Amino acid sequence: MKTHFFAIIAVLFLFLVSCSKKSDQEITWEHNIDIAVEKSQKKPVMIDFMAEWCPPCQEMEKTTFNNSKIIKKADKFVTVRIDVDKQETVAQKYNGNASKYGGVGIPNILFLNSDGKKLRHIIGYRNAEQLAAVMDSVLTGKYKPSSIE
Repeated sequence: MKTHFFAIIAVLFLFLVSCSKKSDQEITWEHNIDIAVEKSQKKPVMIDFMAEWCPPCQEMEKTTFNNSKIIKKADKFVTVRIDVDKQETVAQKYNGNASKYGGVGIPNILFLNSDGKKLRHIIGYRNAEQLAAVMDSVLTGKYKPSSIE
């Protein structure tokens, strides 16, 4: 009986540990750009403009944003996710809207410095390797300021 009790306790402990580590295995997204810029404290801000109906956005979520290398690099940014259907005004303000709303198209990722100045803006699907290179270019300052790609 004691053996079963300890086995149950051990299983519950392992379950709780695995649940608590999940946050380290995914990107924590803010949903307000102004708050993110305030929180940035010298970190650049990475804003993902997306929509639930967008197949390339869904693919980036599954492959790119769940890649351990991207998750680790994302810690060096304040990360924001804007659903263009739910925050259309914000998407318009930052030229991150879907083309059906007159914007540049989605997915697109906008990088701002800690003062809110545009550093880089990329449009379209990026795999983990491609996005990691863009993130590195922003972190090292090797990018074309205010460029849209």
